[in-house]
Amino acid sequence: MKVYKLKSVDTNYNPLELVEDIIIANNWDYERDSSNNIHVEVAGEWCDYQLSYGINEDHNLLYISCVLDINIPENRFKDVYSFLFSLNERLLVGHFEIWSDQSWPILKQSFPIPTNQSLCKNQLEQASLLALSECEKFYPAFQIFAWDNKDVKSTLQHLMLETHGEV
Repeated sequence: MKVYKLKSVDTNYNPLELVEDIIIANNWDYERDSSNNIHVEVAGEWCDYQLSYGINEDHNLLYISCVLDINIPENRFKDVYSFLFSLNERLLVGHFEIWSDQSWPILKQSFPIPTNQSLCKNQLEQASLLALSECEKFYPAFQIFAWDNKDVKSTLQHLMLETHGEV
C-alpha cells in the first residue's frame, strides 16, 4: 500500500488558504472553481484521486471529498447500497457514496471549523491523508464489486485481509 507524506506548512489561515498552502508545499496541481472550492489530483497506487475541499458556510463545516476513478456499471446498482453499507461500517471517518450522474464512488467527510480560530494545520493534513489512505484501502473492493460480479460478502471477504512483512 502506498504511503503518503505531506510537507508541513507552518502558518494558520482561513481553512481553504491553509489547504492551498499544503497543496503548494507538495507541488500538486490544483484549481479553485467558481464556488471557491479547491480541487487537486493526487496519484495513488490504484488510480489518481480527485480531492476536493470546500466550506459549508451555513453549518461552518469544512468538507473533504475524494473521488475514485472507477465507474460502477448499471447492472451493479441493485447491490451497491448493501455494498456501501458494508464498506461504511469499516471506515474510520466519513462515508462512501456513489455519484448518481457519473456512477463514481466518492468518500466524503466533514468536520466543524472551530469558531474564533483557524483549523489546526495538522488536523487538515491528517484528514487529507486519512481520506487518501481509506480510498487506497477500499479501491480494490470497488474494482472487484464493479467488474467481477461477486456478491457483497465474497467481495469484502477477500479484501479485509491485511498483510504485513516483505516479499
